[in-house]
Amino acid sequence: MKIKRMLFIIVLIALFGGCFYAMNQHYDELARYPYELTQKQRDIVLEHLDTEQINYLLAQKIEPDEFLPFIEEEGFTLENTLWYTKAMSTRKEEKSYIVNFINKYKEHMEYGELQNLLTYYSYNVLTRFYDEGYTYGEHAKLIANPSSMYTILNTSKTIYTYEPKNLVTITTLPHDSIVDNANDIMIQKEVVKPLEELMKAAKEINRKNYGDMVITTGYLSYEDQISLYESKQKEFPKDFTMYWDHPGQSEYQLGYTITLKPNDNKGDSEEKKKEEDREQAVWLKENAYKYGFVIRYPKHKEDVTKKAYQPYTLRYVGKQAAKLMHDEDKAMEEIDFSVFEK
Repeated sequence: MKIKRMLFIIVLIALFGGCFYAMNQHYDELARYPYELTQKQRDIVLEHLDTEQINYLLAQKIEPDEFLPFIEEEGFTLENTLWYTKAMSTRKEEKSYIVNFINKYKEHMEYGELQNLLTYYSYNVLTRFYDEGYTYGEHAKLIANPSSMYTILNTSKTIYTYEPKNLVTITTLPHDSIVDNANDIMIQKEVVKPLEELMKAAKEINRKNYGDMVITTGYLSYEDQISLYESKQKEFPKDFTMYWDHPGQSEYQLGYTITLKPNDNKGDSEEKKKEEDREQAVWLKENAYKYGFVIRYPKHKEDVTKKAYQPYTLRYVGKQAAKLMHDEDKAMEEIDFSVFEK
């Protein structure tokens, strides 16, 4: 009797094991996946993803068109799927390149900034920045979107080699570039008309065309800044950053900043006496806002801007923001520009 019972139990165990094996053989790990896959796609997924990764795929409800284009690339990581997709949709490149780029440099970026970074900087520029670092400041953060009219730069931020897309050459106004062998000065397209209006109105200063002023500085490329760097260090040996900026940290590179110079004046300098009393400086302080400009580095704001007073350096911010800053005697660092963003 005992032998029959033992045999019965053994048979039951064998049957159970066989059923379990058969069920396991037919278990579909993708049964709970909410999106439709072709048989070929299912085979590819099962070939490249293990059980843990499939569970992640199910939990995150990652759509087929987000991960399938990259799944067969060497180094593919399921957790980086959204990064791959965002990178490809923003700046197209070979899939293998995208996978390698994201895998290597993801730690330097934030997902929320990825689209802006790849809109305003190429893969090559970002690769160089992350591999070589920023020469003029080890901890300077790369600004993801430098295109805003209200972007503020300082020693903790950089726009590296960024070049605005809407630069145009000033052709109708007197200019004398500080850059050697440069015949032209460029600025953002939207700044041209307001600048022309300001310069024409400046005739009321002294009845001379353009207030007897010329434009000496507009957009400065990263390369321009490098070429000027050494001479500016000699010009301002004591407090360099109070008067100038390291390459990649100059707001001239944004295309919204310009500097004027009275024809009998050599420009902003700590050695000038009572610069604010000059007729052109007085007029600009009182009237520039009417045309959308502000004195970028105003007097008595050195603690805020970290720059010395520069009465002829103007920044275009639009009429609404300029009027607010003029009326409240505020520098850009003291304004919440989000209320003016379109």
